Amino acid sequence: MPMVFCRGCGKEIHDTAPFCPQCGATQAQVDINASGSPTWLAISSIVLAILAAICAVQVNSFDKDQIVGGISISIIALVAGAINLQQKKPGKGMSVTAVIMAAVSFLIFIGT
Repeated sequence: MPMVFCRGCGKEIHDTAPFCPQCGATQAQVDINASGSPTWLAISSIVLAILAAICAVQVNSFDKDQIVGGISISIIALVAGAINLQQKKPGKGMSVTAVIMAAVSFLIFIGT
C-alpha cells in the first residue's frame, strides 16, 4: 500500500485519500488527464487552421463566399488555439502552430 504524508498534520496516510482521517485536511489530487494526450480544443484548432490554409492557397478573389468562409474558419481556429494557450492545457505546440497558420491564412484572405 503506497503511503504519503498529510499536507496538514504530517501523519502518514494512504496516497489515494482525498482528506486526512486525522486532521481532515484535503489532499492534492493528481489529475490523470493533465499529463495525457492533447485536448480536443488543440486538435480542433489545428484541424481548422489546416483547412483555412488549404482554402487560402486556393482562394479565388472573385468568390466572396469563399473569402467569407475562409475568414470565418481562420478566426475560429485562431480563437480556439488562443483559448487553449490561455488555459495552459496540453497541446501547446499544436495550439501555437494553429494560431500562426490561422493568422497567416486570415491575412491572405484579407489581402485578396
